[in-house]
Amino acid sequence: MEQKKARIGFVGCGGHATNALYPALKGIPEADLVAVCDLNQALAERNAKMFGAGKWYTDLGKMLKEEKLDGAAVVGPPPMYMGAGKQCLDAGLPIFVEKPSAVSYKDALDLAEHAQKRKLWGAVGYTKRYSVCYNMAKMVMEKEGFGKIVEISVRFSDPGPYPAIWGIKENELAFLVGQVIHLLNLVRFFCGDVGEVYAKLNRVEEGKFGFAITVGFREGSVGVMNLSACEGDYTEGLRISGNGCWIDIDEMLHFKYRPKGLPMPIPVPPWGGRSQTVQWNPGWVELSLGSKSGETFGYNGELENFVRSCLGQDKPRSDLFDGAKDLQFAEAVWDSALSNKPIKIG
Repeated sequence: MEQKKARIGFVGCGGHATNALYPALKGIPEADLVAVCDLNQALAERNAKMFGAGKWYTDLGKMLKEEKLDGAAVVGPPPMYMGAGKQCLDAGLPIFVEKPSAVSYKDALDLAEHAQKRKLWGAVGYTKRYSVCYNMAKMVMEKEGFGKIVEISVRFSDPGPYPAIWGIKENELAFLVGQVIHLLNLVRFFCGDVGEVYAKLNRVEEGKFGFAITVGFREGSVGVMNLSACEGDYTEGLRISGNGCWIDIDEMLHFKYRPKGLPMPIPVPPWGGRSQTVQWNPGWVELSLGSKSGETFGYNGELENFVRSCLGQDKPRSDLFDGAKDLQFAEAVWDSALSNKPIKIG
């Protein structure tokens, strides 16, 4: 029996899309890249040739009129989604957009409601929800009796200085919207919706700063987020604490899990010692293969989820309303840092 494929149109042929998303899409058996579109004709022609699309366009309206599609991936600067994204929705197509889905909560909510009114949906590309280690953590929490999360801790650094982008005037707010939005979405992935935030901001110089944030989640968990744009390197770590158990994930690659109540296979020496843990540390071969296919860091997973959702075989793991909630979270952090007061999220 011939495999059913989703006919996808891809809007945007920039660097990120070309280097990370087109290769991942090409590796999905259920995906048929029918056409690509970019205002730059040379880029559109290049990507159509490189990734096997049947046609290329520089006019989105023409592509939507001439091609029979099941969904559209729209990837570029977030302001583009309010135009090209809505245009695809108006043509009756579900959309995939990169994070953030807009530059403000107001616009992101408008885009989500625009899709809802047309009885459509949109997926937002949060790769961390599809990465190996974070999915291992989610699986442990759901299937191994981990119980409720007591506390979650995140540390993240960008090399800095972080620029003001997309018309956002403040470097620090641009950092929250353009970079840290990944981490804001990640803690919601594990702990659910946010009820309150309290943030402190330390400005070092132009584009270099650090946030210290405490978070109260509606389901009772608490969190701490330390976010920097001045350490000179990218670093990322996550700690999830349960009652008698914990999970550590370092750099999205190294997974360590301390179960609760399990008999330890190796006797603890009489003088004591550290608890035994379950660990996963990828070797260089599997890491290399996983990176190239987008498996390890989630690019393959987010697009596979979109394609399968276009076929009615799945649902978006992070939709346009999630994208709006993350921007609401980011703006609450910013408001708290400016006002030096806790901010409740309705």
